[in-house]
Amino acid sequence: MNKQHISILGLGWLGLPLALKLQKSGYSINGSTATLAPLKSLAKYSFHTCRINVESDTIIGDWESFIAETTTLIINFPPKRIDNIETIHPSQIAQIIAHTPKTTKVIFVSSTSVYQNNNELIDETVTCLPEKASGHALVKAEELLQEHFGSNLTILRLSGLIGPKRHPGRFLAKKRELKNPNIPINLIHQKDAIGLIETILEQNCFGEIINGCADVHPKRKDFYENAAIKLNLPAPIFGSSKETYYKIVNNSKSKSLLNFKYQFSNPEWIYTKEHLPEISIVGAGPGNKNLLTLKAFNAIENAEIILHDNLISDEILDINTQAKRIYVGRKFGDKEDQETRQNNINRLMKMHCKQGDKVVRIKSGDPYIYGRAAEEVRFLKQHQLPFTVVPGISAALAAASSANIPITERRQSNAILICTAHTADYSTAQLKGIAEMLNAGNTLALYMGLKSLDKIIPKLIEVCKNPKIPINAISNVSRENEVLLSSTLDKIEEDIKKQTLQMPVVFLIGVTPIN
Repeated sequence: MNKQHISILGLGWLGLPLALKLQKSGYSINGSTATLAPLKSLAKYSFHTCRINVESDTIIGDWESFIAETTTLIINFPPKRIDNIETIHPSQIAQIIAHTPKTTKVIFVSSTSVYQNNNELIDETVTCLPEKASGHALVKAEELLQEHFGSNLTILRLSGLIGPKRHPGRFLAKKRELKNPNIPINLIHQKDAIGLIETILEQNCFGEIINGCADVHPKRKDFYENAAIKLNLPAPIFGSSKETYYKIVNNSKSKSLLNFKYQFSNPEWIYTKEHLPEISIVGAGPGNKNLLTLKAFNAIENAEIILHDNLISDEILDINTQAKRIYVGRKFGDKEDQETRQNNINRLMKMHCKQGDKVVRIKSGDPYIYGRAAEEVRFLKQHQLPFTVVPGISAALAAASSANIPITERRQSNAILICTAHTADYSTAQLKGIAEMLNAGNTLALYMGLKSLDKIIPKLIEVCKNPKIPINAISNVSRENEVLLSSTLDKIEEDIKKQTLQMPVVFLIGVTPIN
């Protein structure tokens, strides 16, 4: 276990995944956010988070506690796009300096915007001549930090960041006009930015200035046109521009000093199928979040887009309050045909995946038990999109455990048959097979049967020739408002009229609860 204590000032787009990666690698993590609002969603993580708002004349929050026991401070908040930022941002950095011991090791996340566009290859040795106010702010901030922390400081100058939520597919989908189409661009993927910071920590590499940038520098026009072709999106629109000033950021030092290998050495790999984010088709079980698999919980927690059905409980959806939720379910009585609905789900999965979003398709129970996962998996395979199917606890199994109903038992029942009564159109041969199973002492699990009970029960009584076969109706399995109603085939309809059951309801037939 790594015992270094890392404090990350700024748990944003880069800082939060950085914190999670470093914690997974064994570091002790402390993180901050400038406002109170994100703290609720950050509370689900196992590392400490707090509010630290660094202003030009004060620090709001308990900085002393935040910095206590810190071995390395990662300063990760960029200059804001506001007036006078060239004086405000350095003043913010001065507040950090005034309250932080010189012995603290610091990684300052800066930007290659500190360099001038001189149509040349630029490395860390050139004099910084920024062209924008934010660049001037960063140069001054770097100077202040170097003066105070000296050899305990490493400055990491990152090029334009790409990755989740900063994907070319998102840009193209918004149909923005692109400027300066013919200049080379300097980009770095989020994974490589995180990898560089972790490598600096691992190698204890301080007292350095390091550029972070991909090896390949495609022209802006080529980058977005190729993205449009690969992602099957409309071609980008380019504005007329005669500007030819650019820079090419040299990343040689990061590779020679740190022996670092870029995962996205070519930024165009971000929109190839090999690097698209994996779609997760997740079984949410019967509704209690404690019954989710760890893989399901993690997928939901890290999702950016959640496509969910009607029966997904609020407590499961609330695992992730930041993701965009899109309802794609179908309630009893809905008029939309299944094919139209399924085509829309398929379209949404494909579109958001190609935009670089982490898509989670949540289904009640298990995806392959009346969850229509097969249709979605065939579509994803046809379009060569990456996916995984995460199993869930099906309602019948959860009901059996919750209500102590032994659906299989030695010398009693050696089989269980899972059926749907949604259509109640079983053939005579099927009904006879069901009757043989029930009369032999086995169990029938009946899904989606509440609205079709008046059709299916008479058929079961007719083929089984035994109206006293036990039947259990379990409503809202595993949830706080779970209800168990035990009866027999000849009494169940009458009993349900006396005790209204909320959907979803699963029926376990041929077996009784353990009293």
